Amino acid sequence: MKFTKSFFLTVCFCLIAQLALAATPTIAVEELRPGMTGYAKTVIEGAKIETFDVEILGVTGSETMGHSILIKASGPLLQKSGGIAQGMSGSPVYIDGRLAGAVAYGKAFSDPNYCFLTPINEMLQLFDNPDPRPSVFLPKGTPLMVSGFTQEGVDYLNEQLAPFKLTAYGAPAGQGDFSYVQLEPGSSIGVELMKGDITLGAIGTVTWTDEQGRILAFGHPFLQRGSSDYFMTNAWIFASVPNMQSAFKVGALGNVLGNINQDRSSGIAGQIGGNSKIIPVFISVTDKNTGEHKSASVQVVTNEDLAPALIDSVCYNTLAKTADRKGGGTSRMSFTISARGEKQGEIHLKRDNMFSSTTDIAKVTDGELQYACKMLLNNRFDNVTIFDVNVDAEISSAYEVAEIVSASALKKSVPQGGTLPIEITFKPYRSQNITRKINFKVPDKQAEGPMNLIVRSGNSVGWLKTALENMKTKEKEPQQEQLLTQKKTFKNFIDEFNEADSNNALVVDIMSGLPTKAAANEAEAGQEAKTFVQGLRNLLKGSKYKQTYPMDFISTGEVNLKVNVTSK
Repeated sequence: MKFTKSFFLTVCFCLIAQLALAATPTIAVEELRPGMTGYAKTVIEGAKIETFDVEILGVTGSETMGHSILIKASGPLLQKSGGIAQGMSGSPVYIDGRLAGAVAYGKAFSDPNYCFLTPINEMLQLFDNPDPRPSVFLPKGTPLMVSGFTQEGVDYLNEQLAPFKLTAYGAPAGQGDFSYVQLEPGSSIGVELMKGDITLGAIGTVTWTDEQGRILAFGHPFLQRGSSDYFMTNAWIFASVPNMQSAFKVGALGNVLGNINQDRSSGIAGQIGGNSKIIPVFISVTDKNTGEHKSASVQVVTNEDLAPALIDSVCYNTLAKTADRKGGGTSRMSFTISARGEKQGEIHLKRDNMFSSTTDIAKVTDGELQYACKMLLNNRFDNVTIFDVNVDAEISSAYEVAEIVSASALKKSVPQGGTLPIEITFKPYRSQNITRKINFKVPDKQAEGPMNLIVRSGNSVGWLKTALENMKTKEKEPQQEQLLTQKKTFKNFIDEFNEADSNNALVVDIMSGLPTKAAANEAEAGQEAKTFVQGLRNLLKGSKYKQTYPMDFISTGEVNLKVNVTSK
């Protein structure tokens, strides 16, 4: 009962505070004049809201393109923080007791006490008319903080984030009680892209709230994705660190309090109590050499562009952290993805594959996982929701790869529908040759006479690339790459992914002959082009008589066999 009363009083206090804040008047840019003074609110330590002095220097821009308010900040707080710091973006600025706007933009390597504000009236349009407002200035606060990553993992994450012009740095995980850290003008706010055992997000400052639980913050875009769906959290600041280019806040993301639903050029907007769509991800990794086992359980925001990169980075980090070494080796990964398409309905992807590398085994292991996520979220056919991703992996320093040296049919002839024993010789990496025996089932209706077989690695893409080297020309190469990747339907992608051979599979197939160089040159339009494309697809997929045999190592290469088929 005591807890209930305390909780009730806290809620009442927050509602009263929000009502008071919502009544805060605003001041338009037309009313601002150089020399006017006021103050701004922000946090540079813990959750304590403090103020610094502000002087209006001028207003730039236009009604059409939007305005920016140039200010000079001063006071003891700025001396302590190292100037306007990254993470102060969104800090509300009040002139004559009225809210003028939010700290938003600066210029790199300039005096850190000068910056531009985004006018509050333009930020309020996020709720009604979220038009873009371009700026030539530098947003004051977009670096991402990540906790739970090794430095190697952070480096890899930054590689994945580079196309989005984002960078991340390692930060301590949040500790302590965040339950009483409220969101109000001047308080720190977190925008989180991933939470759980690993957290990833950015910290800014709340500009405005109202009695409906709506929030405005940042004063500039986070990722500028328009309609968005990020976790909205409270935050705790450890310190503001001075820096030659720009001071920055170091802090921890706290409890999820709602969601950010608008991410536009004039700022971000969100709703306290709002829920975000998530992708639950669980990754389990075991090092076969040491017996070390680690796992990661996270929830990733459903962002079509970012989610594949984030899932890939979590997987890489878990692999690298478990192995605790850099270098090559062999890995095995099994994963399942459950999803649903608005048109396709239930979707289930499942892969079990082996990978090898002489340089960085962790990096090559999760390539298929990232491809699968991209295939689902970035496809041009259907709007897909991923429900969960489950990954189980093993990693070893051993290089478990063997090249196919030869293959011998143990019978000179075989009847239709009969069994052909084949002995394959492999040359393992830095080891003696080994042999494996498999039995190939001859089709019942196989034509009498010579039967051409290919014995190859399950790495069909690599095999086909080698085969095509015999028939392609430099000027035809781009066309052939395009032909190889053409698909007709989304189901084609899904089926071919699930049915693709694994790298540790040995494949025996009946060959009807590769497309010839002459055929490629003739395939320019109409039916000839369609026939050529289908021929390449058939090679990649294999014939309906293809048979696969799992090996306990990765095979490479291919050899051809010819045997005689007799009638039953």
